[in-house]
Amino acid sequence: MGYLPKRLVNSNLSTFGGEFVDSEGKLYEGPYHELFSGKTYTGTTPNSPNKKLIIPNPNLQIPNSQQVNTRQNNEYNSLNPVNPDLYRYGADPETYFPTPTGQDYRRGTITRYFAKRRNAQPLEIREISETAFNSISSQDGRYNYAIWEVISLFWKISGPIRDSKDQYGVLKAGITDTNERLREQANQQMRGIKGYLSDLIQFAVKADLELVSNKYTAGGEFKVQLDNSNYSGYYHIMADGTIMDGATHSQTQDRILLADNVVVQNQVNTLVKDALANL
Repeated sequence: MGYLPKRLVNSNLSTFGGEFVDSEGKLYEGPYHELFSGKTYTGTTPNSPNKKLIIPNPNLQIPNSQQVNTRQNNEYNSLNPVNPDLYRYGADPETYFPTPTGQDYRRGTITRYFAKRRNAQPLEIREISETAFNSISSQDGRYNYAIWEVISLFWKISGPIRDSKDQYGVLKAGITDTNERLREQANQQMRGIKGYLSDLIQFAVKADLELVSNKYTAGGEFKVQLDNSNYSGYYHIMADGTIMDGATHSQTQDRILLADNVVVQNQVNTLVKDALANL
């Protein structure tokens, strides 16, 4: 037999007897696997040596079906008539809503996980937990890997809104631009997720959030962006890293300050990261 993708095989199943019989009508007990075509064989996988075809025991009394006879199920089975039973193995993954922590904001990114139902019309994509993602990826049987495909991606949640360069020419990756690039990459693997991820600043720290307040400089650390003059006095820092005059944002005269050197800029970056960690 040629190679069969894992998604077309339900492997590592087991029966304690009574469910299947072999070609001679003898009851079979032990490991078995089921192909997408609906055929069942002995052995854990299609590569198992000396595998034999087994069939459901015709004398077995089957209780009420686990699949509810609804219009939706009947329509789905009509689209997949080969073996609807295969689609009942495992649960559907539950929808999950991430809750970023302070450490996530300090790090600047989170990992998000998504599942897409195969052949579903209309398109069905849902965000899922890491646990569900790992289960479907490993095909451990807890969730129905036969009808769900999964993907993970990084998602930027802190920093400037758009890509920009500081006064030293160092590129600072922006939230929307970074997430747009990540979304495009993900859409190559899971068609349709681009439409699901329409909010590029979802979970992000808003740029107009006052993050660090009541800081003071005696001078020699910052310059006023407008005229390049030396600045001394109180200042505060916004969530996107913008440094402004005034102890708080309500006291600012809308003057943007620039770090006078790399050492000061690194100190500002540390203040921002520490503040994000405490959100």
